[in-house]
Amino acid sequence: MTFPRNVVLAGCLALSLPAFSQGTPPAQPPAAAPAAPAATSTFQSDTAGVLAHVQDQMVSLEKAMPANKFSWRPGKGVRSVAEVYLHAAGSGYFFGKMLGFEIPADIAAQLKGFEKSTTDKAKIGKALTDSFAWFISQLQSMPDAELNKTVDFFGRPATKRVIALTAVSHYSEHLGQSIAYARSNGVVPPWSKNDKS
Repeated sequence: MTFPRNVVLAGCLALSLPAFSQGTPPAQPPAAAPAAPAATSTFQSDTAGVLAHVQDQMVSLEKAMPANKFSWRPGKGVRSVAEVYLHAAGSGYFFGKMLGFEIPADIAAQLKGFEKSTTDKAKIGKALTDSFAWFISQLQSMPDAELNKTVDFFGRPATKRVIALTAVSHYSEHLGQSIAYARSNGVVPPWSKNDKS
């Protein structure tokens, strides 16, 4: 993300302007101690971090949607609010199975027709939270050697790395859909109340 870098650059510029306006160069900061080495990141940890951010937003948005809006849909034949959240929840297990993760037995038995299984807000919120938590946990513990293994992905070969990236994209796609649904019903995403996004 570029936002933090932009904030830092803007702050540095603001601090340096008074010195430039006086015609003197800005004071040089004292020599800094060598930076500590950054913690080693992996594809798994980076991907899990992105998913955790998507989780925070989608779960907070689900909580903000009134229960009486869970049957709302933008048009005939289009997923309802409840169905979008349940579809997103089910997709974590779908992609997890492709990656070779062992799906909990109680979930595996429910996956067929999962997105139409309930309109109960509390159950949907739990399903969404559980799905993210399970997928992120499984991804974090995935051995490096698995990432380049090839699996069948709708009739074509793809590495497990590609499947994991597709899962992130899929969750994010339905987060965007959920934002549109919320806005259509007058619900402001909780994280955007201060920045009007």
